[in-house]
Amino acid sequence: MYLKDPTRQKSTTVVVESTGLSTSKLFEVLAFKWSQDNKGEDILIEDESILFNPKIFELKPESKQLVRVGFTQPPVLATEGTWRVIFKEVTPVAENTAINFLFNFSLPLFVGPQADPKLSVNLKKADVSQIIYVENKGSSHVKLTELQVIDAKGITMTKMALSQYVLGGNTIEIPLEGFKTNGEIKIKIKTEDDEKYLEFMIKG
Repeated sequence: MYLKDPTRQKSTTVVVESTGLSTSKLFEVLAFKWSQDNKGEDILIEDESILFNPKIFELKPESKQLVRVGFTQPPVLATEGTWRVIFKEVTPVAENTAINFLFNFSLPLFVGPQADPKLSVNLKKADVSQIIYVENKGSSHVKLTELQVIDAKGITMTKMALSQYVLGGNTIEIPLEGFKTNGEIKIKIKTEDDEKYLEFMIKG
C-alpha cells in the first residue's frame, strides 16, 4: 500500500478476498511502525495514529472486504515512512477440544515519495561462511527479488530468489552458505522496480 502525499491523499484501500474458506472468519486490523535492526530483522511498534474502516470485520466464504486505511493527522516526514498493517484473526473458538489455527497476515504501508534505489554491497567473511551486506543509501525502501554471485571466470556460483525489503538507510545480511569466494566476484541484484540487474564488483 502506498500514500505518496498524505496531505492530499487522505487514505488508501486494500481488498481482502476469501477463497476456499468453508466458514466465516473475524479479523481485527492493527498498525505497527516498521523499522529494521542491523541484520535486517523487522522491528514493529504498535501505532494508533492510523485508522481503519472497518477495524473489525467478518470475512465470509467466497467474499470480499474493502478496508480503508488512513491517518488521524497527516504525518510530517523528512523521508519515507514505513508501517506494517496486520490482519489478526480473532474468530471465537467454537470447540475447546479441537485444535484451532488462527490466520494472520501483514501488508507493508509506505508513506512519502519513492526515490530511485541507491544500493551498496560488501562481502565479509564469517566463521564458516561469507556474508553479503546490502546497504540502502536511498531515502525510500527497496525490495530485493533475486541475487546472483558470479566468479572471475563468469561462472554463476549461486542464484537465489529473494523477497526481502531493505528500508531507507538500513543494511541487511545475506549469508552465503556452502562455499567461499576467492578473488574478484560480481554480485547481481534485481529489485522489484527494476527490469535490469544492478551489478557490483567486489573482492572475495
